[in-house]
Amino acid sequence: MPKKIITEKTLPLALHELDKWEGKLTWERFAECLAKVLGEGKISRHTLLSYPALVEAFNDRKQSLKEAVKDTPVDITLEFAKGQISILENKVRRLEKENDLLREQFVRWQHNLNRMPNVDMKRLNEKLDEPLMGVNRRE
Repeated sequence: MPKKIITEKTLPLALHELDKWEGKLTWERFAECLAKVLGEGKISRHTLLSYPALVEAFNDRKQSLKEAVKDTPVDITLEFAKGQISILENKVRRLEKENDLLREQFVRWQHNLNRMPNVDMKRLNEKLDEPLMGVNRRE
């Protein structure tokens, strides 16, 4: 005789899982979630379909989720802002990495110059701090 998964004791747990469900509801997802809650290895869709109370509650919840999605207006401005935030966060990460690499390069150059013989760091700093020559691009 097969093991009875949904009993008078576990039916309220299964119904509670349906009540708190958010997102896309499918029999496979629900069966997977319910298996975790009940501590079972795996529950098949066909097993769940054999319980009329569960089928009715499932269909009601699925319908209410669909209606909730229809009633929720899509805020295009908010979606656009989220996209822009994501783009800018990625840009900040990239620029921070680039900045770190440039700092490492500067430290490496400074270290190598200090190790070179006959390099006068004072003269080098004076030359490096000189402003760039002006360029007349109209000629």
